[in-house]
Amino acid sequence: MTLTTANIITVGRLFIAPIFLVFMMSDAPWALTVAVLLFVVGAFSDWLDGWIARKLGEVTPQGEYLDPLADKVLTTAAFVVFTIRDIMPFWMLLVIILRDFGTTALRSIATDRGLAMKTSNGAKVKTFLQMCFIVYALSLLWLRGNAPTSDIATQAGHLLYGDITYAVILLITLFTLWTLVAYILSNRHLLRRGINN
Repeated sequence: MTLTTANIITVGRLFIAPIFLVFMMSDAPWALTVAVLLFVVGAFSDWLDGWIARKLGEVTPQGEYLDPLADKVLTTAAFVVFTIRDIMPFWMLLVIILRDFGTTALRSIATDRGLAMKTSNGAKVKTFLQMCFIVYALSLLWLRGNAPTSDIATQAGHLLYGDITYAVILLITLFTLWTLVAYILSNRHLLRRGINN
């Protein structure tokens, strides 16, 4: 792998994901604060590595492969926690994981054949929406356990487990699924070549 600044930041995001997950599963009162900060750093690094790669001319095939993979690992770690905490149902987590496996498989096929499969605009929007929702949900989780008053904590809990939050994650899940369909349609030539080989 070409060790550019952008790629180092991307790999760092891969390491943040399991650490974030460990802190999210901890019962220590301060662990949630650390987990929220870790995710914010990871989400910021997603913008930063892309900006650096373009600014310094460090766009590499490895970076184009690793960047969306790092995003998937980080967001999936958060969605696993949300499923465990009943913020989102298991079927939504399953849809998101299967979608990510599908797009990663397509990208691997393209790479094996020496082809480039660029991240679509829809996928970029999907990642942005997912990360915004995760920051929103993590903020409510934090307020639920660390708010200065019990009223704020109660309201945060009601909002986190309410219809609005469910509707938002449902729409994001459906949009996530749509991006897989769009990837398959725009890269169906890869699948046809696989059948013919």
